[in-house]
Amino acid sequence: MTQPNDSSKLSRKLTRAQIGRKNIAVLYTYSGISHLWFDGGLWVVYFQHKGLSLFQVGLLEAVLHLVAVASDVPIGIFADKIGWKRSLGLSTVAGIIYTVLCLSSASIWLFVAAFAARGLQITLTNGSDAAIAYESTVWAGMKDKYLAISGRLFAIGLISMGIAEAVGGSLANWSWSSIYVAFTIANVLSFIAVLFIREPWEARIGANETRLSALTITVEAVRFARRSKAFAKWIVFSTILSGFTATFSFYGQSLLLHAGWSLIGLGVLTGAENGIGAIVSWMTHRIVRRFSEPATMTASGILASIGLLAFAWIPGMLSGAGYLLGSAADNLSYPLIDQGLNRIVPSAQRATLLSAHSTGFSLFMIAGFPLFGAVAQKIGLVHTAYLVSIVGAVCILGVTWWWRRE
Repeated sequence: MTQPNDSSKLSRKLTRAQIGRKNIAVLYTYSGISHLWFDGGLWVVYFQHKGLSLFQVGLLEAVLHLVAVASDVPIGIFADKIGWKRSLGLSTVAGIIYTVLCLSSASIWLFVAAFAARGLQITLTNGSDAAIAYESTVWAGMKDKYLAISGRLFAIGLISMGIAEAVGGSLANWSWSSIYVAFTIANVLSFIAVLFIREPWEARIGANETRLSALTITVEAVRFARRSKAFAKWIVFSTILSGFTATFSFYGQSLLLHAGWSLIGLGVLTGAENGIGAIVSWMTHRIVRRFSEPATMTASGILASIGLLAFAWIPGMLSGAGYLLGSAADNLSYPLIDQGLNRIVPSAQRATLLSAHSTGFSLFMIAGFPLFGAVAQKIGLVHTAYLVSIVGAVCILGVTWWWRRE
């Protein structure tokens, strides 16, 4: 009597393992398509072409981050409640709304709506993609390989972004509208890819069980976040490291031009940044295997600090080396942070708690990005870079030491 039951259980396990592996394969495809941001390097110029001032363009970026901060955790709760696959599907719909409004609008208010949709697109993806990836590796019996899978997903995204920026530049020479037509097609293809994902909830919920209520998800997530020191350390480390490197990356174009780089040189440098980032992310699991996780995380903090200082203080063309070093260090840490968070957060609140990862970054950018610009207006861009590189290096090294304490 027990043999058929055991056989049936084994059959289900094998089926789940196969579906888990299929999910991972689909996620590789989804990551590649969903990061085809054809307007990535040109959206500021595009909206200037549409008649907006730089101040208005800055307001659009602010809208995106404000929407992200306001909706990150609520959407994480929403995703944990209705399913991560549905959240990814809705993110592609929001992306289509963004590109269609960018194509058809001529009003600043419709552009504001477009960037609100873009913020929702990013937020609906945050947490849900990593949640599906992690649970699928567990489902497939590949939990010990998650670091490698996370690194590959991140690397594929970086490669796609680099390709899209290059293609977007070519499309702009032909037609500005073609950039957002291509972006719309990418969003539609992303939606189709999501349809092939199997919701990992089915691996955790039995026939007689129901999903937790939104209130229960919220209460349990807050309770976990308050008592988990490890969770706080991963979030703070990620926020500080990514926040400072991203701020320098955004203002880096002006700094590099001041250092003597040409526009063509900047294009080559950003292409190299994506390429190196993809290689580093792809190799993270091998680096960890060779040197250990704590050593790799410590190295990422030290290298990021050196990169910031070199970028700001080394004169001339060599400043580009600091730019690349800081970016590579950030890319090295990302798969480790992703794995570190996924290992400790409960499955039922996974998307909710992972949303804190992106919320911390958005809060840093809302405060730090304009502060950098305001200081630059007072004392100049170069002197601001000197100052912020020192502050950033101290903060990154400090949070790295704090992370290593336990």
